[in-house]
Amino acid sequence: MEKQIEQVVAGSLLGDGWLESQSDSGTAMYRVKYSNSYDYIKWIRELIKDLNPSEIKSIKSHNQHYIYTEARKDIGELYQKFYPKKIKIIPSDIGRLLTPLALAIWYQDDGTLDNRPRNHLNAMFATHCFTYEECKLLTEVLWENFQINASVCKSRMRGKVYYRLYIWSESMDRFIEVVRPFIHKTFEYKIP
Repeated sequence: MEKQIEQVVAGSLLGDGWLESQSDSGTAMYRVKYSNSYDYIKWIRELIKDLNPSEIKSIKSHNQHYIYTEARKDIGELYQKFYPKKIKIIPSDIGRLLTPLALAIWYQDDGTLDNRPRNHLNAMFATHCFTYEECKLLTEVLWENFQINASVCKSRMRGKVYYRLYIWSESMDRFIEVVRPFIHKTFEYKIP
C-alpha cells in the first residue's frame, strides 16, 4: 500500500473509518461514512483512488455519503493491526502511522475546535471507543512525533464515561501548523 494511502486510512481509522474483514481470505475492505460532507468524501476518495473505491453512495434521508474499497490483502494487514480481536484498538506502532496527513484526517473526522472569546483556543478529539491506556499512548505519540502536548480527559455522555484528547493551549499554534496543509475546505472552520 502506498504510504500516503496508508496515512489516510490510518487517520480515518482513528476517527470515522472502519475496516471489514472478508472471512478467512486475509483481505479486508476500508469503509467510511460522513454526514453533510460530500466534497470531503470526494476528496478522500481521490486520495485513496489506488484502492479502487466505490462511487460515492448516499443515504438521502440522513444526508450521509459513504464509500468502500475492494477487499485487499494490504488492507487485511491493517485490519490485523487495528482489529487483532475483532475490536478496534490503537496499535502499539501508531507512532509510525501518525504523520501530519494522518493527524489532519483524524482531526477532520473526530476533532472539534473550542474557540471562545478571551484567549481560549483548544482542539479536542473524540476517542470514545478507545481505552485510557490507548488514549495515553496517543498523547505520547503526539508529543514524540510533533511536540504537541495533549491530555486524556473524561467525558460523560448518556450516563457513560468516555475519554477525549485535549490539545493544550500552549501547543495549539504547533498543532495548527502541522494540520493546516491537509485541511479540506469543508473543515476550514476547525482551524482559526
